Order: sequence, then structure tokens, then C-alpha cells
Amino acid sequence: MFIRKVVAGLMMSAFAIGGSVAVAQDAPKEIRFASLQGSFVDGVNTMLIEQFEALHPDVTVKFEVLDGATLDVTLAAQAAAGSLADVIFTADLYVVPFAKGGISVDMEPLAAADPDFDISDVYENMLDLSKVEGKGLYMIPSSYDVVTMYYNKTLFEQAGAPLPTAESTWDDVIASCKTILEATGAYCFPAGTNGGTTKWWATYVPWIKGFGGDILSEDGTTVLLSSPESLAGLKAYTDIWTTHGVGQPFDFDAGGDCFMVGKCALQFTIPGPMASLRAIDPQPFEWDVEVIPSFADGTKITGMGTYGFSISANAKDPQLAWDFIKGLLSAETQKASTLAYNGMPLLKSLRNDPDILALAGPPDNIEAFMNNGANGITPTYFPGNCGSLYAGQINTEINDAFDAVIVGGSSVEDAFTTANDNIQSCLEG
Repeated sequence: MFIRKVVAGLMMSAFAIGGSVAVAQDAPKEIRFASLQGSFVDGVNTMLIEQFEALHPDVTVKFEVLDGATLDVTLAAQAAAGSLADVIFTADLYVVPFAKGGISVDMEPLAAADPDFDISDVYENMLDLSKVEGKGLYMIPSSYDVVTMYYNKTLFEQAGAPLPTAESTWDDVIASCKTILEATGAYCFPAGTNGGTTKWWATYVPWIKGFGGDILSEDGTTVLLSSPESLAGLKAYTDIWTTHGVGQPFDFDAGGDCFMVGKCALQFTIPGPMASLRAIDPQPFEWDVEVIPSFADGTKITGMGTYGFSISANAKDPQLAWDFIKGLLSAETQKASTLAYNGMPLLKSLRNDPDILALAGPPDNIEAFMNNGANGITPTYFPGNCGSLYAGQINTEINDAFDAVIVGGSSVEDAFTTANDNIQSCLEG
């Protein structure tokens, strides 16, 4: 779950939050590139290095491996020591803390000054992931990663349940899930042994918004988890487990990813897993993808997020680092990544590329990923030091509320009002 030259002599000297970045007077002979390794990113790493080396054959790229499990801690320590690599791996959940922690810098001035870089060709809602308080460019995103519905076609057909379509509502899908559970014993909504995607903001926040609620006021001062609308959305969402019984129980170990092993009929995730699913030989079941189902009023809402790269606050030459990092949004890299089933193109100009549209299935309905992009929302940013939807007290309070409802039998009103009040107290403290 991924270059061209700029105006000669352009020198940027101050574009970091609360600080400045010094620019070397002489171009360095080496640029340090720190990233993760894995099937989801290896190809992108290679393409970025190759494009940069073609542009700057006199500069050596030093590749440094980061550990995803300790990424934030490692980079914070390096920032404190002034030893960050020039270009660093990041992701939507790290954009704000890395910017405010002096790890990454605002690349918007470099993008604006580059006559060969067209930021307007990138989907706006994905660029929102790269902003801090609605401003700047703190990450070059890798893929149009919108949470889309994967479905096990074999299970649907075995149960005689209607296959999902672009017109399906959540009620339609839940009805099919009940049919599938009764006929095959397979659940529909994966949770994982520890709650998994159940507690992922990209799956539950759309239900809150789909019922007219929100999690935070626009001015960032008031938590809204306990509003009537938000509670209605959370009730409808948790009913998948507590009332309809079609969600994977938290204590049910499927022996692997519930969807991948064929014990869950649905999965809600980004395009990246396509490659892993296709790599299973022989294919254990037929599968495809579809846009997110509709709520009662016809609206479709889903989460979106992606990994990417940033220029670090310690970059020796930010301009040279920009030459490296902007390659991620080149048409060549975006198309190659898509043709490898590693993601979807972020460039509007590739929306109807015939090679992409002609990609062999599965999934046969690959356009669903791009069509679903219009329904995507980005994670809400919480001010202060209370954490985020991914980590810290905010994440813990919400996770505890889900556990209280789905495992402990608490009411949605009690559990999420408690979470709401605890987060509110932290924000005001």
C-alpha cells in the first residue's frame, strides 16, 4: 500500500515550520534517501533512484532503510541530532507531527517555482493529506489510495446473494452479508483479532458523516462524538457486529487476513493489496472491487490516505532533494506503479489512460478505485497534544469505546459519550 530539471540556480533558504533550512552553496556529491522496504514500496524506491540518477549522474544516492514500526521515534531522534536523510519516507498520519516536530519542511515554494511541475494535475483531495492546518505541501503522495470495497465473488455466488454494484446501498450489502453468513458461515466485515479495520478512522468516520455528524467542530475546539447525529452513525456502524452479526468477531482468528483466506466476503481497503491478492497462485476465489455503498440519502463517503516522501529539515540542498522527490509524481512513475497493481494514479491526466483501463483482471472493475476517489475524505486533525485518530489518547479513547460496545455490550451512547468527554477534557487542559 507507489524528473525533470528546475530553473538553474534557484535557491530556497527558509521554508520550515518555525525555522529555516540552510542551502549548501556547492551541490553535494551525495544525497541520502531514507525509506521503508517491502513489496508496496520497493518498486517506487527503485524508480525514484533511477530517475534521479539519470538527471544527476554526478550525484550518488545513498539508500538508508527505515523500520516502519519505529519510524516516528527514529526520525524524531535524528531530527534532534541533526542527522536526518535529505529525503524521508512519510505517510498521511505523520504529516502534521513531522511538520510540527521539525522533521519535514514545506515544499510548496519549491513546487511553485518549478516550471516543469504541475501541482494542479494532482487530485485536490489527495493534496489535502499533505497540508498542515490547510496549508503547505509537507508530503508528495504516492497513490490515489481511497478505501474501496473488495468482494469475494465466489462467496456471493455460492450464497445466491446479489453481487455489489455502484448503486448498492449499505442496507443492500448488509442484507447480502446475512445471506452469505447463513449459507456459507463466512462473515463480511473483517475486524482482525484485535479489532483491525473496525477501529480504522477511514471506515468508521464515514458512517458518522453519513448520518450528518462529525468528530470535531470546524474551529477544532469541540468534540462531536456524542452529538445525536454522530451517535446515530456509530450505532448503525456497530450494529454490523452487535445486531446484524455479520462482522468478524474480535475473538475470531481466521488464520490470517480474513478476506485473503476466504473467510470474510468483504474487505475495505486501498488499491495496494491488489498485487498481493493477484500473487496468490492458484487464486483461491474470484474477487473484484466496487465503489463504496451509499447511505440512505444516496451519499457515498469513504476514507483515503497514502504514504509518500518529504524533504527533511536537515536536507543539505533542498533544491536537489526536490529534484529527487518530485519524480514520484512524474507520469512515468505513476503509470508504472499502477501497471504493477501497486496503486492508482494521482494525476488527473492519467484518468483515462488506455493502458491502465486495459489492465487484466482481477480486478475486472479497476475503474472503481478511480471512480471512488470523488467520495474520499481525509483524517481530521486535532490540535494540541492529545494525539490523533491514529495514536495517543484520542485513538485510545475511541478504540476503548468500540471495545466497550462490540465486546463489552455497552450502549453506543454511554461508550462514546465517555470518549467524547475525555477527549474534550484533554483538549481543554
